[in-house]
Amino acid sequence: MKNYLYILIFLFFSSVGRSLAQDTTIQLVSKMDIQPNYTFWDGNQTMLMGYTQLLGAPIELPSPTIMLSEGDSVELKLRNFSQPAPHTIHLHGLDVDQQNDGVPHLSFQVNHGENKSYFFKAPHPGTYIYHCHVFSSLHVQGGMYGLLIVKPSQPNMTWNGGFSFDKDYSWLTSEIDSNWHTNAVINQSYDSTIMSYAIPDYVPQYFLINGKSETQLNLSSSGIEANANQEIYLRLANIGFYGNRYIFPSALNTRIISSDGRPLPQVENNDTLHIYPGERYGVLLNSSSELVDSVLVDYLNLNTGLNENRQKVPVSIQGFAMVENLKISKFLVYPNPTDNILNISILEDTDRVEIIVFGLDGRELMRKVAENQEIKLQVGDLPKGIYVVRIEQDKNLLFNKLIVKK
Repeated sequence: MKNYLYILIFLFFSSVGRSLAQDTTIQLVSKMDIQPNYTFWDGNQTMLMGYTQLLGAPIELPSPTIMLSEGDSVELKLRNFSQPAPHTIHLHGLDVDQQNDGVPHLSFQVNHGENKSYFFKAPHPGTYIYHCHVFSSLHVQGGMYGLLIVKPSQPNMTWNGGFSFDKDYSWLTSEIDSNWHTNAVINQSYDSTIMSYAIPDYVPQYFLINGKSETQLNLSSSGIEANANQEIYLRLANIGFYGNRYIFPSALNTRIISSDGRPLPQVENNDTLHIYPGERYGVLLNSSSELVDSVLVDYLNLNTGLNENRQKVPVSIQGFAMVENLKISKFLVYPNPTDNILNISILEDTDRVEIIVFGLDGRELMRKVAENQEIKLQVGDLPKGIYVVRIEQDKNLLFNKLIVKK
């Protein structure tokens, strides 16, 4: 009787586990731009190879993120319209059989005009990369890469029984040398019998996070926005040819929890993290106080060891929701956040108004007495961060949070 009960319990939990997974079909199209149409931060454009979900969709960097649940039975269809070269989808880091791993000499390749499928069961939760493995140095540089994320059955968890989180972000770093993105280099036929191709030295001009850089990062969805004491799960991956050094603000209390899709045996508390080509890491961030800062991402030349570029991804941790235009009693304070000028409009007549700007440590940084009903405060010289504006009016005190961004 006891053995029979054990069998029933085993069958029950086995059926529950199967019910959480599903049969999933994903289709990707590999193709190439005819003309340069991917725009960088400085307005220059380049041609790309890449994967899209629809034939008519524009090629983006990175390619669409593939989202799976642990245990899913997956059919990944590839349709190749990127003549003249064949392509594959290599499932970088996933535990799949050799036939479906996307390495052409061990698996198969997809020629122009062909449709072929990869079949696999989504392994344990983690952050992975997919990319073309035909002439991979050129095709990856061309733009044929994206993230593949396997989620656990428990929502908002790093893995079942792992860490819970409130918000999550994914950053995939890469670089582009525009001298490689020409018809003479990128648009050439492929011959599996040729062991080497002549390509220019690799000297990238653009250093990317999720396909964006420089001023684009201030406008992208990659920037971290959360409330104080919220747990943030940040997935990091590197598909470029340079190493990356991440430097996190100390207030974020960075904890490194996983590497290459596997939980680390011990959580590491460190605000600096190095990630080399093909690696993936998972980190948790949590700030107990308000913060306006940036995560610094350095790009390290692996031949010279030199840092050749630094990107800054904005971080905004708030205690309460930001208000773009906030009306306080008889005053209008705008814009907020600001990078230079803070306007304070006095909406009704009053005898005397004095404005004082304090740092969060209580130090007085700026004081101004209103001479008319329109006051302009030059705050552009203040470091990026959060401040408190105190408005003194007829012995009444009104307070407003000020966010200075750069």
